[in-house]
Amino acid sequence: MTDQQPVPRVTAIVRRIGAVAATVELALGSLALLTILVLVFHQALQRYLPIDQIAWTGEVSRFSLVWLTFIVAGLLVTMRGHITLEIADAIPHPLVVRGVQVFAMAVVAATGVGLTVEAWALVETQGIIKSPVLRLPMSWVYVPVLVGAVSITLRAIVAAVDVAWHGPVLRTTSETEEAA
Repeated sequence: MTDQQPVPRVTAIVRRIGAVAATVELALGSLALLTILVLVFHQALQRYLPIDQIAWTGEVSRFSLVWLTFIVAGLLVTMRGHITLEIADAIPHPLVVRGVQVFAMAVVAATGVGLTVEAWALVETQGIIKSPVLRLPMSWVYVPVLVGAVSITLRAIVAAVDVAWHGPVLRTTSETEEAA
């Protein structure tokens, strides 16, 4: 009985860490989206109104788009918001569905490892290059990409283990989707 007690405790700790990470990722993603909205709107105003031009708005909005993409990608893996082939979920054999979902999460985790390795290489090697307007070291620009790639990897591994232990995650269809 003592061997079984750490498993729920570890699971609770992992879920708590995942919830905190999801909150932070969602907050950073929201901030990046708001930054894009405000800066692109300001760029449109700069074009048509006689106001001072600010050169860095385009650069920061482009960086924010990259940061938004990678920071929120790990959250999409956890919430099953990433691209999936749900036709496999309809297979009548739960063991086959479990295998397909574990394999899919393993592929996502392997892709995340590749992204992490490449993002780490960019962080290490691009410090000498500066952004055109703000003169930020490009290695700083790639740090959120690295964090997002690590998040994708870890969340895919956790999802694969969860499906392997607890069975497949089946999509629930609502009545409105069935009517469509």
